[in-house]
Amino acid sequence: MIQHYVALTTLTDRIRPDELAAVAAALQTQVMRDFEPEWGVAAVVAAAPFDALPAGYIPLIVHDTLEADGSNGFHRTRGDDTPYILVPYGPNWSLAASHELLRMLVNPTGSARRPGRACMPGQAMVEYLIDVCAACQDVSAAYLIDGVVVSDFCTRAFFGAPGQTYSFTAAVASQFTPAVNGVVTWLADDALLYQARADRHGRVRVHGGFSPANRARMLLRELVDMLMPDRLPRLSNAPLTGRLVEAVQDDRRARLANMTRFEEDIAWRFGHAELVGAVPPRPARRQRVYAADGARSGQNLASDEVAMTARTAS
Repeated sequence: MIQHYVALTTLTDRIRPDELAAVAAALQTQVMRDFEPEWGVAAVVAAAPFDALPAGYIPLIVHDTLEADGSNGFHRTRGDDTPYILVPYGPNWSLAASHELLRMLVNPTGSARRPGRACMPGQAMVEYLIDVCAACQDVSAAYLIDGVVVSDFCTRAFFGAPGQTYSFTAAVASQFTPAVNGVVTWLADDALLYQARADRHGRVRVHGGFSPANRARMLLRELVDMLMPDRLPRLSNAPLTGRLVEAVQDDRRARLANMTRFEEDIAWRFGHAELVGAVPPRPARRQRVYAADGARSGQNLASDEVAMTARTAS
């Protein structure tokens, strides 16, 4: 199994270090718990400052300054083909970051395809691009991990493998068919690209054909991203659905209760505060003062108790 190393970083001061770390942890959980069992790819995701990126890690960079078409998404450096990902900042930038991370893990260049029957009249068998998040990219299909919004993703069954569940959250109803605001891309036998795009009501329209022949050094993934340049900004700025808002509130309550549980126990156990209704510890018979060279062992303390008891009895 190939393991990727990804550094979540930022070029904007709008993201606090603790927020960056929380999103990196949620993405790590998503990859290990949800994505790897389905797709068989692994990744280590860590938060890092942009000026301290670890060697060998693929930078996933959140920014708020680049506005040129095609700036967002997966790229390779001009000199040595080192991969990196650009994601626009927004209130829910974690959704776009999750979306791009999962796409990259399965199909970095966007060239991998799977055969399937076309949904467009006049075409027979075509080659569908393996874009694991595009068909279910809308915020309505997203879900929460530890209070962080992450993207839904298609299963292998969506691309023709056996199975009845076509996306992780079950937002997708059938193979090669986009859910609300989703898109599916394929290469037809006329060597042109076509896209099935669903609107906010789930109605699907086919757009095409787009020629990939004259893209020069541009990756097929970059060309597909340029066909819908507003995709990632729309995800980063998507308002949360009522379901996600409720889930965020539930998660905050759960985290507060979890923090309070440990905070109060530590305070009670080590004498920083008293809890209402708590049973106080038994007072010691006498106070002992030990030398600064460290605490005495449990065996020595027990011996002292026995000796003291014997003196009291005599």
